[in-house]
Amino acid sequence: MTQASTSQAGFEARTDERVVDSLLHPQAALIRDVLARSERDGSRLILIDDEENITAALRAGLDVRALFHAGDATFAPNFREHLPRTVPRYRLAWRTCKKLFGNDKVSRIFAIADRPPAQPLDSLLPVTRDIVVLDGVGISGNIGAIIRTSAAMGAGGMVLVNAEPSDIFDRRVIRASRGQLFALRIVTAAAEHVVEFCSRHGVPLVVTEARASMSIGALSFMSRPLAIVYGGEKGGCSPRLREAATLHAGVPMTAAVESLNVAAAAAIALYCRYSFNAG
Repeated sequence: MTQASTSQAGFEARTDERVVDSLLHPQAALIRDVLARSERDGSRLILIDDEENITAALRAGLDVRALFHAGDATFAPNFREHLPRTVPRYRLAWRTCKKLFGNDKVSRIFAIADRPPAQPLDSLLPVTRDIVVLDGVGISGNIGAIIRTSAAMGAGGMVLVNAEPSDIFDRRVIRASRGQLFALRIVTAAAEHVVEFCSRHGVPLVVTEARASMSIGALSFMSRPLAIVYGGEKGGCSPRLREAATLHAGVPMTAAVESLNVAAAAAIALYCRYSFNAG
């Protein structure tokens, strides 16, 4: 991971806690910039909420630059014991915290960390397990839930179609994934590049649809890695991926229901693939 710049204000290696009680404090300015997804001194930084997610980031090797606890919140003893001694810690006054987060979800415990560098599509090679492809899935909660399920069901990686690398590490996605985002290799790519990748490496492209002729359960019997595409609930996946698909599969359901939530559909399909991916 990128090493902390020695010139960047507020990131000196120290373990004593400092108080941030004004919007004029350098750390308050930094938090505001990160929340606005801006860059400071050339660094690309992300905000990670909650001890569980911070622990997952540390386990994945992210360079955590600073830790904050706001108001009366304190770090749990077992969390504090495993923190690198060089990570500076700050107590954030509650009134300052609320002003910084504004209309966003206020976090009582959070960290500022370096965003991992973007990975190319070919970083998913060698393909030995399924690749989950999200095309047009725009709700952060759904993306995070699918990431968590993908990790639990043993998927090998994920592609977010037509997204920006920074979108992967949106704090809402991190929260919804319960930190599993840091354990799963996730890349961004255009739909055309996904098609080329699957064709070049002989990976069957499976598009999930609400009313496909093949049941999703049939995927349980396929003993090779698949690229399984989930589209948005309204429009489905893009025409390019639909046309290039080797297979179309759907979840059988009553005619009274038009479709499932995409995270629920993904969970069913990934469960069908568990024996292969976790084997």
